[in-house]
Amino acid sequence: MRICLVSSSFYPAIFYGGPISSTWDLSKKIGNNGVKVFVSTTNANGKERLRNLETNKYKEITENVYVKYYHEQIINVVSLSFLFNIYSDIKKSDVVYIQYLFNYTVFISLLFSFLQKKKIIICPRGSLSSWGLKYKKKWIKKTWINFLIRPFIKNVRWHACSYLEVKDIKNVFKNSDVVEINDGIDFQSFQNSKKIDKIKLVNNFTSSSFDKVEDVFFSMGRLHEIKGFDIIIDAFNIHLKSHKNDKLIIAGGDDGERKNLEEQIRRLNLQDSVFLIGAVNHFQKCELLTNSTAFILASHFESFGIVIAESLACGTPVIVSNKTSWNEIETNKCGIFTENDISGFVKSLSDIKERNFNKEQIKNYVNSTFDWKIITNKFLETLRN
Repeated sequence: MRICLVSSSFYPAIFYGGPISSTWDLSKKIGNNGVKVFVSTTNANGKERLRNLETNKYKEITENVYVKYYHEQIINVVSLSFLFNIYSDIKKSDVVYIQYLFNYTVFISLLFSFLQKKKIIICPRGSLSSWGLKYKKKWIKKTWINFLIRPFIKNVRWHACSYLEVKDIKNVFKNSDVVEINDGIDFQSFQNSKKIDKIKLVNNFTSSSFDKVEDVFFSMGRLHEIKGFDIIIDAFNIHLKSHKNDKLIIAGGDDGERKNLEEQIRRLNLQDSVFLIGAVNHFQKCELLTNSTAFILASHFESFGIVIAESLACGTPVIVSNKTSWNEIETNKCGIFTENDISGFVKSLSDIKERNFNKEQIKNYVNSTFDWKIITNKFLETLRN
């Protein structure tokens, strides 16, 4: 079997966060199972292009995974080489797996797949959430769906990353065929970080010299309005009145919100308590997750939220918004599922200190539910059915 995976961006374009890492990991696991994956993508990486990459030619970058990066003349707008060559990429494949929705690569590949009567799977990656549909250019999105997507979806199977995304897809395409397969994690890759002193953790990642630190809370994601970092900062400001030696570290590249968050931190005089540290690599992320009191996520929507699973893989409990799909974390004794507002997070920050979470129990839950071995088998079943 040969898969044509079409994505507007692909690893190492880590600017886009979890979905890029997840698609990369899934591709590797599929390849390890003997299925050939040919990725047709672009060299876009946020507002820049990936550097030092050969374009317009497939290259095997790991077992059975071949990637062709098409050069974009205008980033996130058009790649002429993609337009002229994607038809041929699709023709050689048995299944076409399309990522995202509101990008020219989606419409073109969907059209050509339809004309060639290929088996089509689309993973919208949160594009159809009510928040996403209302956020900027909503009339363009509505037109895009009705005129560029809907006419070609009769034989499309949708891949939803969570039960919330299943609902979102069916709200727009009522009789659609949807399979729910969560994103996965490589559980073992999160088991090697050592425990270090919290003072050392904060000083290392913030270039500070504190001599007293109590609890460290960690959040991560691209700095975008949808992630709700402003809610966390406001809640943490109130939390500090009774826990003055706690620290909040936020990691992630800027996606338009960093300036606003920096102003919020200055306005609340939180320069010694809240830190924006930019993007981190896998080793740094593991170290922060392993040694933090809890991971916090206040997103207004997450189709999955892979960093939540990564935190649990480190045995670290989470405080997550009820706008995410993680409504079972309290049942599985892995954290707190809270209202996505300031008061909800203020209460959760205090409550999580009082709860006695079992790290091994948390790890066992995520290992038995979200490890790539389990997720890959589910995806391969979808390909073959």
